Amino acid sequence: MRKRVSILFAPGTNCQWETMELWKLAGAEPHLVFLDDIVSARVSITDCDILFVPGGFSYGDHINTGTVVAILLRDHFPKLQEAGIPVGGECNGFQILMRAGFFGRDVTLTENDSGVFCSRTILHRVQASSCIWTSGLEGRIFAFPSAHHGGKLVGNTDRLNVVMTYESPSPNGGPIAAICSDNGRVFGIMDHMTRPYDNPDGQLIFRSSLRAV
Repeated sequence: MRKRVSILFAPGTNCQWETMELWKLAGAEPHLVFLDDIVSARVSITDCDILFVPGGFSYGDHINTGTVVAILLRDHFPKLQEAGIPVGGECNGFQILMRAGFFGRDVTLTENDSGVFCSRTILHRVQASSCIWTSGLEGRIFAFPSAHHGGKLVGNTDRLNVVMTYESPSPNGGPIAAICSDNGRVFGIMDHMTRPYDNPDGQLIFRSSLRAV
């Protein structure tokens, strides 16, 4: 039976369709879950095997989606941790998970050192970690496109569970490309695993998470 993956759709994100297609190719059963349906309790955030928060910055990110969604779902996100449901987020989705406190309150994402939007393919080296999303992929080098203006991790980064580092020049000036929660189940990456939607590197990561549930 295919694992059920919820794809969170919120105002300010726009990559839900390619995200759903990649999950299908990886062998999952993805479905859209609307932010308003969770907030209004029409849908339970835990009605899935995995929750994934896609990226994309609509409206120039002037509404600060990462903060707004994190605030609206602050009473719902803890339910995922209590149920042991893996959570992933890329780009704007990573910012949402960061603002929600999944990775602690002593780290954050800030503006790129260059001060400008970065859009180019970046190489990522998978590090040894406890992350279920990259289990068995340690040492691999993956190519994902960046598309962000504010993706540099700052704060107490020494204590982070680092999952990937930049192999090619960093798009934001920092060395860390992806991190995971201490329990290995909540994964965040700034660059786009789902571009293009048939990206074989992204499929490997999604399949790894599916094997863990």
